[in-house]
Amino acid sequence: MVALLKGFGLPTNDLASASDLRLWVVEAEHSVFGVIGMERFGTCALLRSLAVAPSHQKRGIGHQLVAHLEKEAQSDRVEQLVLLTEAAETFFRAIGYEVTDRRYIPDEIRRTAEFSSLCPASALCMTKSLPS
Repeated sequence: MVALLKGFGLPTNDLASASDLRLWVVEAEHSVFGVIGMERFGTCALLRSLAVAPSHQKRGIGHQLVAHLEKEAQSDRVEQLVLLTEAAETFFRAIGYEVTDRRYIPDEIRRTAEFSSLCPASALCMTKSLPS
């Protein structure tokens, strides 16, 4: 999983220390080819580390991972998902995420390592409200 994330240049330095982090993986034959994570902060959560191995892309796996995460988030009473991206704006826009100014993100998410140091300031911030 870590190798897959690193292969896409996604942050891994804080995985062990992140608070309330849940990760889901897709694997076959002892090989992880998809991963997504959610770090929860009350009614908001940081969607992080969506990656699908190139050999498994264009099969809907990324959409399935996000849909699963959103379903889990809703059942956990998360109302808003937040993410940072440098390369997946089109993907996330197509499934309902909107670009948002970082100033409007809850402080506890802005204080995460992902926001404060691991992702560059040039990464787009996107959000999606989840139905209750």
